[in-house]
Amino acid sequence: MSISLGTLLSQTSPPPADLECTPIVPATISNSSRRATLSCSSIAAGTYAVTIIGTSGRISHNATAIFRFTASASPGFTITASSSVSFASGQTATSDVKVDPENGFSSQVELAATVSPSTGLSVSLNPFSLANGSGTSTATFRSFTQGNYTVTITATSGASRHTTTVNVHVAAVSHAPPAPSTTSGLDPVIFYGIFGGIIILVVAGTSLVLRRIRRSRS
Repeated sequence: MSISLGTLLSQTSPPPADLECTPIVPATISNSSRRATLSCSSIAAGTYAVTIIGTSGRISHNATAIFRFTASASPGFTITASSSVSFASGQTATSDVKVDPENGFSSQVELAATVSPSTGLSVSLNPFSLANGSGTSTATFRSFTQGNYTVTITATSGASRHTTTVNVHVAAVSHAPPAPSTTSGLDPVIFYGIFGGIIILVVAGTSLVLRRIRRSRS
């Protein structure tokens, strides 16, 4: 005895065009003891019920197979950067901005930066465009005004847009106290003390020599 197998979509409306099922293999089972395979595919997400009908003469039975298809992830990209940067007023600092593709994304990505508050800090991106949706750009921060700033870096490709935020702290420049003045590398008090002592010795020595000369003449 053999069983013939067939399929029927168990829907009242016509089957969707995005669902395709290949013929059951094998289409006929001898001795009622073999397995058959049904393969279905869909280009759209959804759940579909497929009725499998087995017939042998006047005997007919059916079973229902459920196929679930989930949406595949769309191509896209991510953007990351250092979350915070600190430097002294009048100096510069940098942060790497990294763009990574996902799910086969390979389009060009444009980068731009905005600062809040809008004055006091300048930001440059090099490069500001990344080919193939992948790469690293260097953000350079420069400021002469102390304070806290929020920098939003936006990556755009077509209708896709992603952002990352960098918190920037610009510290005031700490002025070191002036170094004490020196004379010949010595503290002025010490220098003039030594100098005065030398003068006194010279004067005393000179006086002593003059006295001896006068005594010898007399």
